[in-house]
Amino acid sequence: MLALYLLAGLAWLPTAAVLAAQRPPAQQRLARSLPVATTPNPGVTGVQVFVEPEAGESAILAAIANARHTLAIEIYLLTDYRIIQALEEAARRGLTVRVMLEPHPYGGGSPERTIEQLRSAGVLARYTNPAFPLTHAKLMIVDDQRAYIMTGNFSRAALGGNRSGANREYGIIDPRPEDVSSLRALFEADWQRATTGPLLNNAHLVISPGNARTVLQGLISEAQHTLLIEEEEMKDHQIEAALIAAQRRGVRVQVILPLPRQGEDPNADGVAALLQGGVAVREDGQLYMHAKMLVVDGQEAFIGSENCSPPGLDSNREVGILVADTKVLTTLQATFETDWEASQTVAQAIETDRPANQTGNPLVRTGSLPVGLGIGEMR
Repeated sequence: MLALYLLAGLAWLPTAAVLAAQRPPAQQRLARSLPVATTPNPGVTGVQVFVEPEAGESAILAAIANARHTLAIEIYLLTDYRIIQALEEAARRGLTVRVMLEPHPYGGGSPERTIEQLRSAGVLARYTNPAFPLTHAKLMIVDDQRAYIMTGNFSRAALGGNRSGANREYGIIDPRPEDVSSLRALFEADWQRATTGPLLNNAHLVISPGNARTVLQGLISEAQHTLLIEEEEMKDHQIEAALIAAQRRGVRVQVILPLPRQGEDPNADGVAALLQGGVAVREDGQLYMHAKMLVVDGQEAFIGSENCSPPGLDSNREVGILVADTKVLTTLQATFETDWEASQTVAQAIETDRPANQTGNPLVRTGSLPVGLGIGEMR
């Protein structure tokens, strides 16, 4: 299996006025991957998983309430008022609480207002590093002892659901000192707006910019029997080609995507390509499929913030992890099977409520959302 040593590059922070006005293009960022090495199995053990919407806010609220010294959060979207209140209370009881928020979340409310509210309670809050087109990571580090690596934002839709629905999400709780130390170094570099990123000699972490594309394509290419995939976005030609190649060499590939609910389907091109290549694709109409999860041969899994899109794999700040813990894998596979049974084939979805675009073809995408973002990013 893959093990990568990566250099995650960061860049300078301009003034607040420049931050609001523009971000440097991807090619100007310093982000380089070091050569790939191989080991028998880079997936971590000794970790835990929580599954949404079943877990609700409990895992995150408990982590914040039980923290004793520090909280470090780097996340795309923070709108859940209970989480905000818990962070404020943590600061009031003397913890050092640091929060970085993406300044331009798609449809995600006002991060400026949230930052001002947090600061008024003593939280150290700021915008994320503008070196990246977006900071899409979902990362929390508690007391420098546990890292929470998640697919979901700190929003009600992601943490149990709200009136508009609930997301399928996963979160890994990782107490391994090696991983926590690496992620702390990544957080610190992003917080300080370093001109070069930390050297992460860690085979378990999946970081963008860095090794994300290499790791995910490698996992797909190494599959021998089964690939179980839950993704919000399927908009990357290289990933689609790798999945089709796996299907053609005898791997059973199953993909669950979100059922489009508003306007055109941003995944239409990817869905059409996969179906033409013989890949089984379903769309979940009960939960919004915001997860980013891949299980290979029942032996290893990826959980993280990376969508299957060029921004998610190449240019956004993203954080994921490879997992080989037996209990976690059992939970992921069982959840996938439940979701698979509850989901519709694309043909079924077209017959019911799958939206068509202006041409009337439900499998033609014209692109109604910003690149690298799906409707779930409002969630």
